[in-house]
Amino acid sequence: MPPSTGQRLSGQKTSGPKHKLTPPRSYASKVADILRREIEQNVFRPGERLPTEAVLGETFGVSRAVIREAIFALKQDGIVQSYQGRGIFVVDELPEASFCLARTELDDKEEIERVFEFLLAHEASAAALAAQRRSPADLDAIGAALGAIDAAIARGENGIEQDMAFHSEILKATGNHLFISFGAFLENRVRHLIRQARTNSSRKGLTDLVQDEHRAIFAAIEAGDAERAREAAASHLKNAAKRLTLYMQDA
Repeated sequence: MPPSTGQRLSGQKTSGPKHKLTPPRSYASKVADILRREIEQNVFRPGERLPTEAVLGETFGVSRAVIREAIFALKQDGIVQSYQGRGIFVVDELPEASFCLARTELDDKEEIERVFEFLLAHEASAAALAAQRRSPADLDAIGAALGAIDAAIARGENGIEQDMAFHSEILKATGNHLFISFGAFLENRVRHLIRQARTNSSRKGLTDLVQDEHRAIFAAIEAGDAERAREAAASHLKNAAKRLTLYMQDA
């Protein structure tokens, strides 16, 4: 019988076929998915050490940098843990459930559409809750973040970090720690998409239009109008997706 995937990943060289990785998703994402699935299937059991980066790289036919990125994704999911001088080990107790959102590549149009659809549901609901629950301190923080974007634009900067801070303050205004922590998770996984959409806005001269969208969100939250805040946030995300699509077409 040909060696199983687990046998090929056990650190022993074999003459059997290696994993085939194909675009559009990144190699690191695919490697992480395969390893995650094999850990869940007990190919690698709790407490067991994974093969070295060199062995995994040879098995998958990718560089060690790709393997490191894949392992980093597994660490973020709480599935593996590294020990200095000992290697990478499967955690003793796997999370009962973990939400996985692989890094989406800019050439994967269908996956980008799904990601923005998901972001829209999260951000629009957060804006509506913020409109209902915001305190005077929350309004001051959101307004200050909005002003920071204006200041960055005036300095000739793209305002990406200030943009993210603006949305972060809205999440805080929900008063729901799950919205806040999940928002941080989403930002970490799709930050590159947000950055590219924002960069493309600057390149296309759409910065003022983007800021108008931000002002509409803030005005609705300030007025305590949950439905208007939801609609403004949804419109902003839809337009961001369109701006990213424009960048992809130009590229």
